[in-house]
Amino acid sequence: ALSQPLDEAFSLWKQLLEKPGIPEVRSPEQTVTSLQLLASLYRLQAQPIQALESLLLLRSLCRRLGDALGRASALSQLSRTLLQLECPSQAQV
Repeated sequence: ALSQPLDEAFSLWKQLLEKPGIPEVRSPEQTVTSLQLLASLYRLQAQPIQALESLLLLRSLCRRLGDALGRASALSQLSRTLLQLECPSQAQV
């Protein structure tokens, strides 16, 4: 119930980012921040799988934007989340 708005936001971001290339958004930087917040909110609600999916979208967007720092941050958060799920082999970068 509490995650329904997050799930709807995730679904919209996923649809937007399924298309190849840089998405047509007003502010790519704000989009990056929104995906970071989405992943953080999922983690706070103890929904690590959804957090992982959000971080994968974030990593993809950062790669498309050529944002090496954002991509590294997303990979770090992905690894940390996988380690928390006790999946160390998947957490290797």
